[in-house]
Amino acid sequence: MRFPDAFLQEIKFRNDIEEVVSRYVPLKAAGSNLVACCPFHSEKTPSFTVSTSKKFFHCFGCDVGGDVITFVMMIENLDYPSAVVKLAEWAKIPVPEDDGEYKEKAIKQKRIFEINRESALYFYNNLIDPDNAESQTALEYIRNRGIKNPTVKHFGLGYASNSWDRLTKYLSDKGYSKEEQKAAFLCSVTKKGEYVDIFRGRIMFPIIDVSGNVIGFGGRIIVDNGDERKYLNSSDTPAFKKSRNLYALNFAKNAVGTNKKFDYFILCEGNIDVISLHQAGFTNAVASLGTAVTGDHARLMSKYTKRVVLAYDTDEAGKRAMQRAAGLLGEVGIEIKVLSLGDAKDPDEFIQKYGKEKLENQLVKPKGYIDNKLDAIYEKYDINNAEDKIKAINESCQELALINSEVEREVYGYKLAEKYKVSDQTILKEIKKLASMRFKKEKTEMLNNNMRKTEGFGDRINPDRVKYPESVKKEEIILGILMTHPEFYTDVKNILDENLFISEFNRKIYNLYKNAIETGADGNSSFDTVKITRDLTPEETGRISKMIIFDNIPEKDIKNELANYIGALEKQNKVYEKKNIDYKEIAALTDEQWAESLKRRINMREDKLKEKLKKGEN
Repeated sequence: MRFPDAFLQEIKFRNDIEEVVSRYVPLKAAGSNLVACCPFHSEKTPSFTVSTSKKFFHCFGCDVGGDVITFVMMIENLDYPSAVVKLAEWAKIPVPEDDGEYKEKAIKQKRIFEINRESALYFYNNLIDPDNAESQTALEYIRNRGIKNPTVKHFGLGYASNSWDRLTKYLSDKGYSKEEQKAAFLCSVTKKGEYVDIFRGRIMFPIIDVSGNVIGFGGRIIVDNGDERKYLNSSDTPAFKKSRNLYALNFAKNAVGTNKKFDYFILCEGNIDVISLHQAGFTNAVASLGTAVTGDHARLMSKYTKRVVLAYDTDEAGKRAMQRAAGLLGEVGIEIKVLSLGDAKDPDEFIQKYGKEKLENQLVKPKGYIDNKLDAIYEKYDINNAEDKIKAINESCQELALINSEVEREVYGYKLAEKYKVSDQTILKEIKKLASMRFKKEKTEMLNNNMRKTEGFGDRINPDRVKYPESVKKEEIILGILMTHPEFYTDVKNILDENLFISEFNRKIYNLYKNAIETGADGNSSFDTVKITRDLTPEETGRISKMIIFDNIPEKDIKNELANYIGALEKQNKVYEKKNIDYKEIAALTDEQWAESLKRRINMREDKLKEKLKKGEN
């Protein structure tokens, strides 16, 4: 069985969507709805909408949406049953026993947590084994990096032997199947069909989530075994997504939440940097996991703090990574500062050279990101040379033009004019011109994207939209009305056949809806969208939320409007038939084939028009 419908409906009733969403993002009233900047993509203007009356959310920027269960799934990176269990705990509702497909998924994730924990213990014991010469070499490497024994234990550092299958055999002896080990990204299969360890000859860094589960590993090579990858991180598994987790967040979140001195994160590039900072007492340090900072990372950090100090490597790659991170962090409202490392290449080297006291002094008043950027430009050029000075000013103005706040642009503009001994009005005028060009370009791109979205190009959920935009629009309105007002289903069920839905996706939704209504114990009155959405992907649920939130027809007009839209859909489909369009055949076309077909028809029309014009001339 699966979770009973009544239980899921109770979950939704007892977990008010406004209250749950407000735990993660600040909501503001906008008419009858609530809005916020979307927690699932980076944006400056709020497009994330919550309807308290319909108990749904939808983002008009990235098209995600759904009910309170979908929201918790996405914001906490959980599968469906785990999200349901979390909401049940919040509402203090006992969870019924479930021995179906959801339980299987939960067991698989739990099993990976167990395998990872067993592997972490294996790596740790391997590292501290005094009789293992290979492990002693690994331990010596760690000590040479200045990492002390208590820190090794605190972070659970370990060592993966330079062996093809030692871990695989160990886990097999513990009762874990080869397929389970493969699913956890601990072993792989060779062309000969042999299972071999993925991590070999590496210092191991367990990755632990905020609930204390070992979700993956990072490994740093220390032996020459032919593997040229210096660092290797776990790939995404049912228990781990690197774009949604941060190294040492399990420790740093506590420092940020309880220590006024550390009301910010120190964001680093590498695990060793984080470990060195924690060992020196800066327990608010975190790092991304072998990938550049993503929008998900930024939103994750914004749950705990509104300040981040960037402590990236000082090489060119580090500077580029810092710029990307600053952009994403700024978009979710995080104040960005930069840790000045001087001649040290990274935070670890800074601590080794200058000690934690000097680092603490640097963190008292870290440099603002914009100031740091402008100083870097200033130092790059010879300001005594006229050409270099012009380049530096132009580059600085381009940087300031990226700031959205007019006040900030003006403040930095005055500072820039003073620094380069140039008229402030000249600088401000140049910044305003560049900012205006940027806004115009962004607006054009947004309009083009919206136009493509409206016309259905690139719609992976309902690819039929690009071929039949008018019919699909009417289908969505009909579905939105029916899901919001199921009491009207009996009035239209005899005239609303599934074949009336020209798009495959909307036909599927209608059949799910119809089945939920007709198999419900209490008929229409027992319908809840959870009966549909639990069988859909979050992306498909997002499309349903859009249909529901867009339904704003006055109560007194609903019955007539529903009948009108059904009639209009029938007429629209006949239009396609009249034009000799076999929509079943068209539905099999790809977007590229459809575009080519459209181009041929346009060319044919143009040729006919030219012929008419020629006849008119004669």
